[in-house]
Amino acid sequence: MFQFILLATVIYILYKWLRHSAPQSRPPRTVDPPPQTAGQVEEMLQDPVCGTWVPVSQALSMQHGKETIHFCSAECRDKFLKIQAESKH
Repeated sequence: MFQFILLATVIYILYKWLRHSAPQSRPPRTVDPPPQTAGQVEEMLQDPVCGTWVPVSQALSMQHGKETIHFCSAECRDKFLKIQAESKH
């Protein structure tokens, strides 16, 4: 019985060692936007619902009449639309 436990322990240790030394599969790498050059600053826009400042490249934009409105998230955009719908009633 002792030999069986010892053999099972050795097999388990070998399995862990081999698994650890095998190359790990990694998720595909996402491509980051190109770095900005020195002195170049991205424009920041303020969300009209929550007041959060968000870079123009990450903002959600929506046409509202003749005006373009920028939001930090879909939730804020939906709140804005709900407020606009309620104010019309």
